[in-house]
Amino acid sequence: MKITDILAQRGKTLFTVKTNTSAFDAVKIMDENKVGAVIVLDEKDKVAGILSERDVLYKCYKSGKRLKEQTVNNLMTDVDDILIGKMDDTPKELMNVMLYRRIRHIPIIDGNEIAGMLSVEDILKMMLDSIENESHLLRQHIKNPMGIHDFSSHLKK
Repeated sequence: MKITDILAQRGKTLFTVKTNTSAFDAVKIMDENKVGAVIVLDEKDKVAGILSERDVLYKCYKSGKRLKEQTVNNLMTDVDDILIGKMDDTPKELMNVMLYRRIRHIPIIDGNEIAGMLSVEDILKMMLDSIENESHLLRQHIKNPMGIHDFSSHLKK
């Protein structure tokens, strides 16, 4: 399975906020849409960064300010520090990057456009599905290694 397959199953819906959005409103968008990160756009609609649950939790905590007193640009991970995936990356490559860099969400780039965002959960689900499918095929092969089918049950009247 490829990254394009995961995005096709998951959907390419991308949630965005502006840099001047309050942290409270950004968290509300994440909560309502059950996503763990949003892309942050500047006033010219260019990608300025990414805001994740962890950014909100740790950076708000450290600042001592309330969510409604914070803006997204104070909490986000800047665009220069964002790790990205590409459509031709393998799920294993992305999972390794995400695990070793301790990130849970990764934007996927197709050319110069963001094609979607994947979470660790999205990739794990796909890998589990792939393993289950392979396991099923191997069990079928063990039961019938020559691929010969018994058609006598189909010929009974």
